[in-house]
Amino acid sequence: MNIWIVTTGNSDVQLKHDYDKNKWQKRYRDIRSQLSDHLFEPFRLKNARVEEPYTVPARVMGMVYSPDLDDETYKDLHFPLLDTFIKGLQGKNQPDKIIVILTNQANVFSAKDKTVYKCPYWQDTSTLQPILDKYFQKEFSRLKSNEHIKYLELQPDSKEQGLDNWDKCFILIKQKISALEINKSANIYVSHQAGTPAISSAVQFASLAKFDKKVKFLVSSEYEQANPITISSSNYLIGIKLQEAQALLKRYDYSGVQEILTNIWKNREEPLNPEEQKINDLLTMAISWNCAKFEDFAKARGTITQERIQKWWWTGYEAAYLAVVRLEQENTVDALFHSFRAVEGLIRYKAGSTIEGIADLIPRILPNWQSNPDMKIFNEHTRKQRNTLFHRLSGLKEEEVFAAWNTSNKDKENWKNSILGCLNFVSGEKFTSLKKASLMYEVEQELQAAISNYELQT
Repeated sequence: MNIWIVTTGNSDVQLKHDYDKNKWQKRYRDIRSQLSDHLFEPFRLKNARVEEPYTVPARVMGMVYSPDLDDETYKDLHFPLLDTFIKGLQGKNQPDKIIVILTNQANVFSAKDKTVYKCPYWQDTSTLQPILDKYFQKEFSRLKSNEHIKYLELQPDSKEQGLDNWDKCFILIKQKISALEINKSANIYVSHQAGTPAISSAVQFASLAKFDKKVKFLVSSEYEQANPITISSSNYLIGIKLQEAQALLKRYDYSGVQEILTNIWKNREEPLNPEEQKINDLLTMAISWNCAKFEDFAKARGTITQERIQKWWWTGYEAAYLAVVRLEQENTVDALFHSFRAVEGLIRYKAGSTIEGIADLIPRILPNWQSNPDMKIFNEHTRKQRNTLFHRLSGLKEEEVFAAWNTSNKDKENWKNSILGCLNFVSGEKFTSLKKASLMYEVEQELQAAISNYELQT
């Protein structure tokens, strides 16, 4: 069984270039009183070719042509997008049932709104139903209206729920599609190109959520409109999953990104290609780093890290950048822990001591510590705040993290600069930012570029 779900838009029904103008004018006069004093004339560009069709807003087209539509008058009409789709629904692909999504925003717009010529109300497709009925029954003679051809009308209740609102539109369409009773073995074809971008996107997501891998998307090519393209749902799903991966990447959730990609790759017979292997290797490094396993991270990074890891201080900067990442993830307790750990660990490493008693080590290995304002804050303020805050069971507010370093509330840059100032003072280096000091930042950039490029190719 084949099911075709198709959206409708403002240009789906047009007038042929040689339409009967007398018939148009007569029918138009019959309904003109319903048009809010607008004068809707069939339109096409001035430099249009002779065979180019004419358009009028969809609601008007339906109001003019739907009543008493005979075969002779029907010949005036042109269906460019639907004609393209139907070429992909021949033979064994012919639909046994068609579900048409119509729009009706009568409750969204006021009488005053409707006096505006470009008001979306006039682009609604609900009045096209009789025309579409005739079209589908001509193309598929065995299908009957109401039995094989069903209509889902999107009728929002208020302007806030209008069909340009992505969230509300998705909820409305999801409710309609999830309520469909369709045999699980049916093949589902979805054409979502007509209508607003919000409708198109919502139909994609709702169809995938309802039918998963049973969905095939039937679309019109931008360059070869006469030939439809059938796209497997797996391609759509991969695209969606890669967008999810990008979102997780921004949250530094490298394990989550790897899980998504592993699920994409595991169902294939062929091994990872070089680009995929590179992404997987980078993610493995990033996961090690994210768990503060800096030695494992550096080993996996290989020769690129050799010069840096020969420096005794390199892990201190990695721990500090990990604190920055944790703050971006809104994990304030870990952010404070790693920020303190970065400086304390570097001091202990320089002193060659792992024994508790950081207060004694600082004047011993950094006798001029009071000359550095950042180290002075660390020793006189942060070190004491650390003990107090770490013994609390409750969480930390972001401003408390900054306050522990004696920086202004909500001043992230001063906080980062204070940590960097301490590390540079202990190590003797002159890094200008924690990003530039961290090897992980380079991996982040490579990962973002590799996954973005992979998404484009996929």
